[in-house]
Amino acid sequence: MEERENARHINGTPKQRRIQILNTIDNYGFNWKVWAVAATGFFTDSYNLFATNVTLTTLSYIYWKDDKSTAHMSIINTVTLSGSIVGQLLFGFLADKFGRQKLYGIELIIVIFTTIGVAQSSDGVGGSMHIMRWLCAWRFLMGIGIGAEYPLSSIITAEWAPVRSRARMMASVFIMQPIGQLAALLVGLWVLVGLDRTYGLQNRGSNDYASTAPIIDTHWRYVTGAGAIPTLVALIFRLTIPESARYTLDVRGDLDKAERETETQFSLVEMDFEAGAEHFETNSIDGNDIEHEERTEQFSKADLYKYFIADGNWRYLAGTSTTWFVLDIAFYGLGMDNPRTLAKIWSSEPTSIPEDGIPSWAADARQAQGTIYNALYQNAQRSMLTVSIASIVGSLLMIKLIDYVPRKKMLAWSFLWLAVLLGATGVCFIKAFQTNLHGLTIAFYILCQLSFNLGANTLTFIIPAEIFATRYRCTCHGISAAAGKLGSVIIQVIIPTMSFGRKSIRDPDSNGLGWLLIIFAGVMASGALFAWAWIPDVQNTREGRSLELPSKKLEELAEGLPRALAEGQVIGFRRRIQGVIRK
Repeated sequence: MEERENARHINGTPKQRRIQILNTIDNYGFNWKVWAVAATGFFTDSYNLFATNVTLTTLSYIYWKDDKSTAHMSIINTVTLSGSIVGQLLFGFLADKFGRQKLYGIELIIVIFTTIGVAQSSDGVGGSMHIMRWLCAWRFLMGIGIGAEYPLSSIITAEWAPVRSRARMMASVFIMQPIGQLAALLVGLWVLVGLDRTYGLQNRGSNDYASTAPIIDTHWRYVTGAGAIPTLVALIFRLTIPESARYTLDVRGDLDKAERETETQFSLVEMDFEAGAEHFETNSIDGNDIEHEERTEQFSKADLYKYFIADGNWRYLAGTSTTWFVLDIAFYGLGMDNPRTLAKIWSSEPTSIPEDGIPSWAADARQAQGTIYNALYQNAQRSMLTVSIASIVGSLLMIKLIDYVPRKKMLAWSFLWLAVLLGATGVCFIKAFQTNLHGLTIAFYILCQLSFNLGANTLTFIIPAEIFATRYRCTCHGISAAAGKLGSVIIQVIIPTMSFGRKSIRDPDSNGLGWLLIIFAGVMASGALFAWAWIPDVQNTREGRSLELPSKKLEELAEGLPRALAEGQVIGFRRRIQGVIRK
């Protein structure tokens, strides 16, 4: 080993060794090992976050059967999303401060233990405990683990991905979000059918609550507890990946360790620093030598001021944060606690609503008159057909197209397209609500869900992992993701208080959802403006006759706004507006 270390110092200059490490990473093919590590974690993130669309109906039936308000559902979702904000900010900072590998896996341990905690929540004997308080406490802690997954999965993928496959690998990680949602629905159906075969749930009406409740109480516990299984698998995967060599190079300045990490990751016997020395020199990265990185004091006031203020990279952070904030207002406004939303869209005729409303566990009046089995089965069926399948198709298309379209422009145009679609869906809903034309609204809504992932929902996850310097990459991604979750928290708080025509938007016979969709359309349009002004180009121009738009290297993008301006890009509202005026 000592001879090998000495050979490294003899055979290559620090600059050559650095470039060889980066070339080894960038010239590798699609890295399935890295993808598997990140994807399994992101799958568990999505499963545990969106499982509430399955479990809250069951919880409401058992513990709040006669409650007509859905406030408890909003509170649990808000608490979970708030925990995610904490996790994204905290783990984003810690991963930059102490390294990706040291944090990678801790978030999964949090999710495993909190999943078990949620599944064991109870009111105790004779109300000796309070299940709502236990659920909120455990879901908040679970949210921290869920939120931590965002910066860690994205950055570990970006930093180990070859430049040519980086965007495709990250989009392939993000598809785990809709797959995780679908898995939660399928597990919910599987458990439901199993309980029905054993206890005959379909034949148990509202008069059988005393005997049905103990049986159905196991449903939400099974669905929740199942989330710990893929999390454990993901944790095992995490143990197989070394520290990011880019982090070791740019933040720690340790060439020897970076070489070992690269050799371990790609199963190399030994890296050759003599071969191709001329290639190293001609392909060097201007302004990014290892000596430069060693002089920076990470998170010092001077370096923070230089990077974000003096160099102007606050605009990048503002761009990624505002676009994610805007997106999640609509995405989570429609995606969390969605059984009642989907019930309205699927409603084909007016129904008689009792004066005191319908119970919180029922998405519509027809469900309240039936069995809990039928309510759960119908909710899952509607969600799969209207949301999950469309979202997966959108992500698949995104994986296929992402290297052939300019990501900056696609982000801006996808916001505008979503604005048009949501506006059209809202108008259609108002006109077709509870009529035989409801199928047209369903079609529009499915197209909206497809378009979320074929655009802004995927790109707001990818771009923050590309455009920041290594020493602040996780922190900035965490801040951007937290901004998105802040938008989701705000809308979860606002929606229950909204009313149109003297009726709450939650009322089953209110067409207020249509007006909400129109409001979301305006919000999406603002996202296009932020993307247009503050997001830089992350790809080079096409080479020859190739249809691909090659991604820029992370080292190029890490130089931030000064390099973008030197390349002739126009970043910032003032510069953008001046450019438009000159034209």
